[in-house]
Amino acid sequence: MFKTVEKSVKFPELEKRILKFWEDNDIQRKTDLQRENCPEFVFYDGPPGTNGKPHIGHMLQSALKDLWPRYKIMNGYHVVRKAGWDTHGLPIELTAEKELKLFSKKDIQKYGEEKYIEHCRSTVFRFKTLWEDAIKRIGRFLDMDDPYMTLTNDYIQSDWYLLKLAWERKLDSDRLELQGKEVSPRFLYRDYRILPYCARCGTSLSNFEVAEAYKDVQDITLTVKFPVKGEANTYFAAWTTTAWTLLSNVALAVGPSVDYVAVRLSEDTKGGKAGETIILAKERLEFYKDHLQPNEILWTKKGKELAGMEYHPLWDFQKDAKAHRVIADDYVTTEEGAGVVHLALYGEDDFRIIRREGLPLVQNVDDHGYCTEATGPYAGRYFKDDSLDIDILKDLHQRSLLLAKEKHEHAYPFCYRCDAALMYFARPGWFLRTASYSQEMQTANQHINWQPGHIKQGRFGNWLENTIDWNVTRERYWGSPFPVWTCDGPGCKGEVCIGSLTELLEAAGHDAEKILYNEKIGSIDLHKPLIDRIKIPCPECSSQMTREDFVLDSWFNAGLMFIGQWGYPATDGSKEILEKLYPADFICEAIDQTRGWFYTLLATSTLFATSNRMPEDKWSCYKNVICTELVLDDQGFKMSKSKGNVIDPSTLFEELGADATRWSFYTSNPWNVKRYSKEAVKECVRDMLLPMWNAYSFFVTYAQVDGWKPDDKESVSDHPLDRWLLGELTRLNQDVTAALEKYDVAPAAGACTKFLDQLTNWYIRRSRRRFWKSDDDKDKRNAYATLYHALTDFTLIIAPFLPFISEEIYQNLVRKCDTSAPESVHLASWPKAALGTVDEDLAYKMDLVRKIVRSGRDLRQKHQIKVRQPLQDLKVVIPDGDENMLDDLQDLIIDELNIKHFQVLKDDGELVVLRAQPNFKALGPRFGKDVNKAAKALRNLSEEQVRLLESGDEVEVNGTTFTSEDASIERAAPDDQAVSDAEGLIVALSLQLTPDLVAEGRAREIVHHIQNLRKQLDLDVTDRIQVGYQTDNDMEDAIIENTQWIMAETLAVEVSRFENSGSPDISHVKIDDIEVQLKIDKVETN
Repeated sequence: MFKTVEKSVKFPELEKRILKFWEDNDIQRKTDLQRENCPEFVFYDGPPGTNGKPHIGHMLQSALKDLWPRYKIMNGYHVVRKAGWDTHGLPIELTAEKELKLFSKKDIQKYGEEKYIEHCRSTVFRFKTLWEDAIKRIGRFLDMDDPYMTLTNDYIQSDWYLLKLAWERKLDSDRLELQGKEVSPRFLYRDYRILPYCARCGTSLSNFEVAEAYKDVQDITLTVKFPVKGEANTYFAAWTTTAWTLLSNVALAVGPSVDYVAVRLSEDTKGGKAGETIILAKERLEFYKDHLQPNEILWTKKGKELAGMEYHPLWDFQKDAKAHRVIADDYVTTEEGAGVVHLALYGEDDFRIIRREGLPLVQNVDDHGYCTEATGPYAGRYFKDDSLDIDILKDLHQRSLLLAKEKHEHAYPFCYRCDAALMYFARPGWFLRTASYSQEMQTANQHINWQPGHIKQGRFGNWLENTIDWNVTRERYWGSPFPVWTCDGPGCKGEVCIGSLTELLEAAGHDAEKILYNEKIGSIDLHKPLIDRIKIPCPECSSQMTREDFVLDSWFNAGLMFIGQWGYPATDGSKEILEKLYPADFICEAIDQTRGWFYTLLATSTLFATSNRMPEDKWSCYKNVICTELVLDDQGFKMSKSKGNVIDPSTLFEELGADATRWSFYTSNPWNVKRYSKEAVKECVRDMLLPMWNAYSFFVTYAQVDGWKPDDKESVSDHPLDRWLLGELTRLNQDVTAALEKYDVAPAAGACTKFLDQLTNWYIRRSRRRFWKSDDDKDKRNAYATLYHALTDFTLIIAPFLPFISEEIYQNLVRKCDTSAPESVHLASWPKAALGTVDEDLAYKMDLVRKIVRSGRDLRQKHQIKVRQPLQDLKVVIPDGDENMLDDLQDLIIDELNIKHFQVLKDDGELVVLRAQPNFKALGPRFGKDVNKAAKALRNLSEEQVRLLESGDEVEVNGTTFTSEDASIERAAPDDQAVSDAEGLIVALSLQLTPDLVAEGRAREIVHHIQNLRKQLDLDVTDRIQVGYQTDNDMEDAIIENTQWIMAETLAVEVSRFENSGSPDISHVKIDDIEVQLKIDKVETN
């Protein structure tokens, strides 16, 4: 027998009970063991950092990451759901710096590298418990007992293995020729180049780390006059947005095919003095007209003719014999500035030209972002201090070297971790040749199913097309150590890349293991500083080799989790595991990971797969990916602590529950920006959970009354409502399955919502009387069987979405009746076929019935007639419909709309009155001054005559002939009817109220109020009552006329008038402005 359902359910409390049930019965582990020998569905979990708290965006991803594994397990797949933690990188270091009050790498060195690294290690798992609690609380099944962690030796060896693959792979000769011979042909090579660099963090970054971190800023732009050597009062004009880079100027660049002019100023201007000559691009004269007019053009030359000219540096501290000349290069354009570019060692093209031309490598702003001692008056100034730009501007202006200045808004990069302004700085680093296998990555991308689909060729595809080599090293402390050792010997180029701990111990000798042993953690530790103490004999000479002092980009670290999570290939058994669990069928993260984890996964897996000669469809380590968008507050603003608009997931779980929170993520496409609020979660409780609970409660309540229990021998019902519902259940199964197979959650959730509406607002609503009747006949049993099958199958289908409420319902409806059934809904199989198939003709007719009902309700609402007030009839015209097509369903319409008669008509002749309205544009020329007479005649046409006009016939009135061009035809409802034309249907509702209809309507209102009183008294559905009333004569007549009906509807044994005693138990209501006093008492029965 079913257990009684709580009338007032508290979902958070229910969920806590279910969590305990899962834990006590080890349900998660059983879901893993149950499918051990089944086909694999491979899921990779992106590793979050655990030194920060989980937020609502993480819960969105958790809800999605949990949905598909549950669904696939129910469909017979085995799914490994291994958690992972990102434990390296700048976020952890920044936390340590903040706590230790360290502000630079100098501070770290002073504090002590080893102590600093140990503190980093201690912060790694600070919020791990919070993460684990949040993941469990949202109902996600994830193996957090055996997670992968990027700091483990096994994982680090996977890093080394992949780098060794790149080390051993070389460009072919054709590609090498294109790359230039000054760089190693290896796919992992060292270079010195301009990189985005954070002076605050003291490390270079990769291009994709910078791509998402630009801000629009206002800077002062300067157009500076560089004095030409040997030509008095002659200057090159060069424009810059970064005044601080002028301190390191070594050359000027011009476009070789660009036309340049020398203009002599005829009088003093804003930026120059009479007699000065300014050289700039001809195309830019108009831009500088306020600073250069009036003038005289002395000559026009191509940029290549200016190459080799020399100029005086702006400051004495810049003097260098090899610098300060003009160079021609095609990268110079005339889109901005003066068409002359000042070159300093802080830009990629600048660096390329400076190296090519053998110019000095001057960096008068150091790697901490401060001006060096060489800059004299500017020494010690920070490069992004606004005051530095202003002081440079003032200095140049005082020396008449400033042609123009203006405020300029442009995009500038900032550190995505510490938010400091970046500089482009020449730094050493080790690079992966991602540009050399960009085409392979693009090919791999063609095998990926992206949600949303436009990402494939759009945001992600475009990024792949413009791939540059990846700087995989960072000049920091806490990270996976870079495994290349280079020779210390003078002139020796010996170098070696280590691919595993075994290789390292063999290369370094027997003391290496002792050196690497960390007593504090009780094992070998491959991190700095111990790894730095390992010296390797150089194979080229007798000197020692020292490790290159870098750690790996943590994005590289996270990006190879497809092998790192198994410790491949160093860990025993990892090769066999990888064969089974590569590539992933499904991953899911935020859309910004297209330039983060999604990219690094593809970059590392393509290198791995192509190096191991895998087939093309395995070059990518993932097949299907969902990108989630930002979760904003309800006003559309990004959530932040400072704004006070952050929603704490734990608060939502505690107040409204995890199921409601999960459902709020499923109802719209996760790749659309989501405005989120507590109210949105409340809506999910109101619109999804409560209707589902109420349907379940309704079934159990009446099943308990009748002692009904499921019977496998129950015959298939022929009742149209039953056949329709089971058909819709089949359609639901098909629709949800199709959507989830395409990784499209919103249509799947939408199908569930639609079915729940069909179940609660139509099937149960229209079937209530079948459950109420006292006879235990076949129809009643069919209603129970149909509702039971619908509820149990719906519970199975909704289980991956709403794991808690589905478990609660399953335990009562299924396990209570069949102890041999799977122990949990999450151990049950996906329903393969509902009881019955889709009868498309019945489904079409039922859809018509519901449309008619909606139109009828709208007409009642428009004319302010309550549904409890009976009306005489409703007529409908169905395009191409048969007059008898709804005969077997018309009782549903009659009952739902509370009408006495329903009819389908062939046309709208009975529903509307046709009137002709004169068309004066046509009548005027014909009738002239008699036009008003003609118009009157048209208005007075009979309905029959109007129909003739509408059909194209002529109509004659008093000798005057009218055609359809003379009038427009209007349709109007008769005075006693309300007519609507919506959803392809014409519906007419009678508005006439007879005394009998009014009396019946009042009786229905009485029943409504009595039922409310039953609820207030918390009476059981089977409890009998006695009803007393006090009212005026008209209302009493309505009660007396309908007494038997009132008694049947309310389970009353008596309905009688009482004398007003002033009892507090009396309820006072008004019906049609008539006061009615009602009192009910429970009647005890044997």
